[in-house]
Amino acid sequence: MFSNKPTDEQQQKEQISKHLRSADEFFRYGRYDESMVQIDLALRLDPKNVLARSFKERVKMMQKRVHGDSHERASGMSEQEKQTAIANLLSAAEERINAKDYKTALNKISEVYKIDAQNPYARAYSDRIEELQQQQKAEAEKFFRSSQNPVQDPSQTSVKPGPAVKPIHGAFFMYRELMKEVWFDGKMTNEEEQELKNVRNMFSISNKEHFDIEIEVKHNAYLDALRMAWRDGVLTTNERQVLEMMRQRYGITTDEHAALENKVQEAKKGTPTKATILLVDVDKDHRTSLMGFLSQRNFEVISVGSVEEAFEKIVNHFPHLVLTEIIFAPNQMDGFALYEKLRKHPTLKSIPFFFMSRIRDEKVVRAAMRLGLDLFFSKPVDQELLIAAIEGRLLSK
Repeated sequence: MFSNKPTDEQQQKEQISKHLRSADEFFRYGRYDESMVQIDLALRLDPKNVLARSFKERVKMMQKRVHGDSHERASGMSEQEKQTAIANLLSAAEERINAKDYKTALNKISEVYKIDAQNPYARAYSDRIEELQQQQKAEAEKFFRSSQNPVQDPSQTSVKPGPAVKPIHGAFFMYRELMKEVWFDGKMTNEEEQELKNVRNMFSISNKEHFDIEIEVKHNAYLDALRMAWRDGVLTTNERQVLEMMRQRYGITTDEHAALENKVQEAKKGTPTKATILLVDVDKDHRTSLMGFLSQRNFEVISVGSVEEAFEKIVNHFPHLVLTEIIFAPNQMDGFALYEKLRKHPTLKSIPFFFMSRIRDEKVVRAAMRLGLDLFFSKPVDQELLIAAIEGRLLSK
């Protein structure tokens, strides 16, 4: 019989992949020292590994940034002031953990690292939050992957369940960092394209996942350019021309440019995001219009075109309010399915839920209201009425 025992080269590649995955997870949660250890272990096996070398430079840059911020913040504080500030931040993190707002909790911990980069208690908190995030993600994936019996309309017509939600890939963060390096000069060479392909094969990253990450990287690069251009409050002719060149190079649409520029302007005002809104609408133009309007008013918007996409996004971003179309394509889940599913989720069952549609059937509207949702809007949605309803619901919670 022939043996399927892996070769030494295959074993080495698997070991390198294991170390880089571990480095990626540590990097994701800001544990850069531990990330660096894993990268060095990978480089011992293959000193010429391009991905490991590139990733190491990124981690070194983040280490320098964190330690630099820490020194600057802590240099003017007495030891007692440091301890008091750390205690307050950890207390705030604890409060956000209890509220299952893990993103904000991690932000509080990162503030501790700026005061004391080696604080062991903060590190333990980071580990605990990481465990809770993984647990929340696993529960959400299981919840939204479970079999569906959605309601197609108020007459209780059943439709087929939607597709299972695919788990979030563990190597996204590393791949995103490599993508940043590739797109740094605004173009991708044949060699870089082949390198990315090799990494995708190593970590089983699909083409769709690749394109999603690529779009995110391009948008973030353009957003950074907008921040720099607007730093003095005005755009010169040269700055406008450079931005236009980047917009063409990165394939940024007019609507995307407007949304990103609004984000920069709101950030300059120092206005914090009010809440996260899940916007589900198959009509892309209507969805884009609402997204721009809500973003201008300091709401973070998760914008998707189907209920299936909404389930994928909710796994990592729990919204504070949902606004969804009722009717989608015959082979897709509808707004009633989304409503019924969220009402069964322990954390999301009490969030405000708004329907919108172009249908004018009063029976459908009344049936929707009997389900217990908060409001129904006719499309196109009156934006000023919408913002009043959203603020009214969120402020009353």
